[in-house]
Amino acid sequence: MNNPYKIKEPTVISFSGGRTSAMMLYKVIEANDGLPSDCHVLFANTGKEMPQTLDFVQRCSGEWNVPITWLEYGHRTLREDDGEKPKYDYSFKVVDYKSASRNGEPFLQLMRDVDGLPNALARWCSGQLKARTMMRYLKSIGAESPITSFIGLRGDEPRRAAKLHGKVSDGQDIFCPMFVAKETKETVSAFWKSQSFDLELPNNNGVTDWGNCDLCFLKGQGKKLSIIRERPELADWWIQVEKEHADVFDRTKGSYSDLKYIATDSPSLFEFQDDHTIPCFCGD
Repeated sequence: MNNPYKIKEPTVISFSGGRTSAMMLYKVIEANDGLPSDCHVLFANTGKEMPQTLDFVQRCSGEWNVPITWLEYGHRTLREDDGEKPKYDYSFKVVDYKSASRNGEPFLQLMRDVDGLPNALARWCSGQLKARTMMRYLKSIGAESPITSFIGLRGDEPRRAAKLHGKVSDGQDIFCPMFVAKETKETVSAFWKSQSFDLELPNNNGVTDWGNCDLCFLKGQGKKLSIIRERPELADWWIQVEKEHADVFDRTKGSYSDLKYIATDSPSLFEFQDDHTIPCFCGD
């Protein structure tokens, strides 16, 4: 059986900053006796990752001696408007651990550019903040499109993996090596127990509830409430954004102000708030 982590052509590793994609990166380094010169490891920061995620990305880079390029969405400018549909140019920024945004600045800029909020049916946030920001960077360094893109979806995520594995999307020829290798959240947990460091966020049976954007609107209601109960101040950014746009991220579940009230002032309602997280393409 061919090793699915073996790099055979120019490749980009989409590193979300979670345990799964970090294990994928380690397996690539292991399979190739180091990171191949035509392999780029990219981390797209939305500014709403937990501080521990940023620490973890930096630690992986240092511990494994692998360069990781940190990227952020920049802004968009109007290129032309022919009266039918305006066309825009989008920019990105290369940052690092010290200069990376930590208060949602890239996300805020995107919502102001679009003049609206993403939602479960229009999830343009991850596409613009992550996938397309990465492709803009790759284009700027002369990478040919489509480029093979390693995404950290596991063997126990068959429905998510089937939607992406082997597909070409946003200039990426997507390959999910952990899906091919049949890795599961249990094998990911076991892997990190054998390492000298770990992501300093709670590990919920192999799932990092606090990963990706801290209170992403796609996370299950119960998960968001649990996070707010422990860190109520995290809701304030989302509350302010909803006020700024006079809208809410999830019209079926209510505002973040409502969530903060339930989590902190009305615990009797907490037990009735439980649903599933809607997957986005941020990875784990």
